[in-house]
Order: sequence, then C-alpha cells, then structure tokens
Amino acid sequence: MALIKTKGIVIREVSYNDTDKMLSLITEDLGKISVSAKNAKRNGTRSSYGTQVLTYGEYVLFKGSSGYHLNSCDVIMNYYNLAKDLVCFTHAAHILEMAEDAAKDSEISSRILVLLLYALQALSKGRNPLLISSAFALKLMQICGYPPHVSNCAVCDTYDIESIYFSFKSCGFICENCAKQDTDAVMLDTGAAKGMLYVLCAEKGGIFNFELSDKVLSVFSTVAFRYISQQHDKSYRKLEILKNLNNIN
Repeated sequence: MALIKTKGIVIREVSYNDTDKMLSLITEDLGKISVSAKNAKRNGTRSSYGTQVLTYGEYVLFKGSSGYHLNSCDVIMNYYNLAKDLVCFTHAAHILEMAEDAAKDSEISSRILVLLLYALQALSKGRNPLLISSAFALKLMQICGYPPHVSNCAVCDTYDIESIYFSFKSCGFICENCAKQDTDAVMLDTGAAKGMLYVLCAEKGGIFNFELSDKVLSVFSTVAFRYISQQHDKSYRKLEILKNLNNIN
C-alpha cells in the first residue's frame, strides 16, 4: 500500500475509543483531511506523538477504504504554550475554526496553512490576540477569493471619500454619501481603514506586523469578524467566552 507524506497542522482531535483518535488536519497539499490515528492515546507509541491540537508536523499516511490512516509523524513545531493563557488559547481556537471552515478547497489549503502558522507564531510571541485573530479573518477571506472592496466606493466608484464607511451589503468601503442609504454601514476612522489596507497588501509574516490602538482595534475587529461570519454564513461564538468572563469580572 502506497504511503503518502504531507505536512500539516492538527486542528481537531476526537477520541473514539480507549486508545484511538480521529484527527482533522489542514495540510499543504491535500486540503482539510480526517485521519484515523490508532493507539494515539497510548504514551510512547508511534501514533502518540504529533496527534494533539496545535501540532505542526510531517505526517506519513496511507489511504484505505475508510479514508486516511496515520502511519507515523515527525513533529516540526507545536504551539501548546498558547494553552497557558485563556485569552490566547481562545483566540487560537477561533483562528483554527475559521481556518477549518475555509480549508475545504485543496487548491488554497497551502496558503491557509502558511497564514495559520504565521498567526500562531505571532500569538506565541505575545502579540495582541485580538489583532492577530481579526487580521487573520480578513486575510483568510482574501485567500478564499472574497476580499472586501477597498480601492474606492463599492457603490458609486468615487475615489473622493472624506469619511470611509464599511458596507456589509456592498462588501467593502463606501463613501459618506452612499452610507446615507446604508444604515447598517460602519464608520471607519483612518486607522481602521489603513489597518485593513495593510493586511490585504501584506504577505506572509508581515501580515501581523502592525499595531492599532485599543479604540481602533475594536472597530477593526468588529468589521473583520462580522465580515467573515457573513461570508461563511456562520456565527462564531468562541470569543463570546471572553466577553462572558469580562462581564462576570
């Protein structure tokens, strides 16, 4: 039986008996796949290494009638340290969920994997978790072919914009005149608009190499998360955990 070698990151692990796991991986060339890992819960076995969420490794698989099965793996990097901080870990989980929803297409999975690794690396270095996860959401939509329109007004095409608004109906920037007809549009200050432009133009690790004030980041993240929720037709709820904790405290 031919073996398949691929690099990928574990984004989900589910135990299905006392010894085995079912893994979900985002890979560089196979898209998002499910992998059966026999004896992965037994310490010291060949399948016990590299089968935890947030592990990036090189996986040797074979494909049977029921799907992919893990033969062996070599860990390249792990991001387990993020679990030490609730805020970082929650944002990491949110990032994994967004990536999982987008990685169904094998043609773009390699780009999603690279973006995901840079985001997790930025979180590991102590960068602002809200900035990293919201920038990730925006760049992810660009990779998937749904970038917001930011070159001019998405409605009237004017370049002469004094006050920039983000329209979820028109999927991008609109001018103050067109915003009068779009009551759901969100006004962007200069910092938030420039932040969006920066993320869409930046590449690789540079995507996360910027800073925003708390006030500007609040608007930036609100727009980014709402935009990806709209495009994926899904309500992401992991960050509500943090909101609920803040309300309790």
